[in-house]
Amino acid sequence: MIDEEGTNLGQMSRDQALMLAKSKDLDLVEINPTNRPPICKIMDHGKFKYDLAKKEKDNRSKQKNHELKELRLTFKISDHDISYKAKQAREFFDSGNQVKVSMRLRGRENAFVPQAIEVFKKFADVAGLDYEKTPQKLGNTINANLTIVKKQDSEEKEASK
Repeated sequence: MIDEEGTNLGQMSRDQALMLAKSKDLDLVEINPTNRPPICKIMDHGKFKYDLAKKEKDNRSKQKNHELKELRLTFKISDHDISYKAKQAREFFDSGNQVKVSMRLRGRENAFVPQAIEVFKKFADVAGLDYEKTPQKLGNTINANLTIVKKQDSEEKEASK
């Protein structure tokens, strides 16, 4: 038996515990029924449930929902289109979303995978972002997820210029 302040009152009968809870105008709540003897606590159960719901609501409001946004490139994309899509990718990334870049190769384009990977590299450079892993070809599509460029990498690039 535990009272409302958290002090252990020891073992007592159910009737005694109920009388004690009623005298303090509180509820008797069974915390661990599987234990022998069961552990009970005197508390205001309504207030406890209210505080619990309030904490859950607060946690949900602080939680950030991350969406996965996808940008599709083409094999023959122009420089202006790359810069526009790179700007979109940067905006998605800055607003807290994950960004996936994909390219579908059609027909004879499947023979030019190295050139398609170069388009991905150019896109990452223009966007100012980096890929989590190198772009990989699965079937007739090439996919990659974007991440922030590491500061060490950008400092090395500036030093080499």
